Amino acid sequence: MNSGVPSLDRIAIHRLLSAVEEIRNISTDMPMQTLHILLLVAANPGITIAELIKKTGLSQSSCSRNLALLSKTHRLGKPGLDLAEAREDPRERRRKVVSLTPKGRETVALIADSVR
Repeated sequence: MNSGVPSLDRIAIHRLLSAVEEIRNISTDMPMQTLHILLLVAANPGITIAELIKKTGLSQSSCSRNLALLSKTHRLGKPGLDLAEAREDPRERRRKVVSLTPKGRETVALIADSVR
């Protein structure tokens, strides 16, 4: 039976499915916004929160909420995913820069490997 989907597209779909499975291993209910932020931080180490807001189109509160989920400690003291951390920029103390944690680098590498 021919599904009408070219074989190259099926290969790409299977790779994306593998990536989704890796992401679900991290968190079965990770919001797409959170994944978007994680991948932006991976692609732009040291990105500022203001830049994340601009690139995602999220409000500051949504961006902060998603970063909290990616951090070691989530809201109300609950454990977070420990994939990213925001730190004060030493050159401008009012600004926060975001980078992956060692666990975050490992996790993103697994996701990237699944689509290669």
